[in-house]
Amino acid sequence: MEMFRLLAENFDDVLESVLMSVEEALSTDGSADKLKRIEKEIYNLETRRKKLTDMILDDKITKEAYDEKYEDLCRKLAKAESEKQMFSDSVITQNAIIKRMQEIRSQLTNADVMEQFDRIVFESIVEKIIVGETYEDGTVDPYKLTFVLKGMDNWCNELLLLI
Repeated sequence: MEMFRLLAENFDDVLESVLMSVEEALSTDGSADKLKRIEKEIYNLETRRKKLTDMILDDKITKEAYDEKYEDLCRKLAKAESEKQMFSDSVITQNAIIKRMQEIRSQLTNADVMEQFDRIVFESIVEKIIVGETYEDGTVDPYKLTFVLKGMDNWCNELLLLI
């Protein structure tokens, strides 16, 4: 109960800190800008390929030169398409993360603080409790409790409470 009360009291600060960290990481990624650049490059390559076809039809280049340049453009286009897919997947993932963070913010902002301990609720959200911690220098801290929550991503699955 005390852990949840402390979290609820400091929720705005904790949530804003987490959201700012996530948003900062997403904004420095630049996948959306890279996706736009790749899409423009694909458009230019396809335009060049069409012009090359027009040149062979108008007998402005030889068949050998056409084949060589066509293969080169197809190779560049295939590479650009694979990069586009990679950046597109990254943008979709980022948008899903942003949406999920907004849902979490909404759910936790509207959550009621429990006034008394409810064992069923506790057992439904807490996977395990780790009592104590041993630091790298060998000292033991028996007063540290780590609550590992169920169904959370690895980057946000532990809630620490120092008693």
